[in-house]
Amino acid sequence: MRKPFKFDATKRDFPGDGSNNGQRAEVAAAAVEAASRARHDAVTIDEDGIRDLLADLGHLCDREGIDFPAIINTAKKDWRAER
Repeated sequence: MRKPFKFDATKRDFPGDGSNNGQRAEVAAAAVEAASRARHDAVTIDEDGIRDLLADLGHLCDREGIDFPAIINTAKKDWRAER
């Protein structure tokens, strides 16, 4: 059985940029809030807001010719390493 994950806001990666996971979470929250405002949606940090931002980023990647699925896979690897 898997142990439940406990968020550690103070954990830093190596070598990294010096940010900790709490700071990364705050940057992500600001991005979700900004995207919600731009869509004229309710500004909340929840699954819908995060999913909508991810979908919007996918559309941006399509427009710019960027491989969105590859970015998601790499981002998941980075996220796992930083946890």
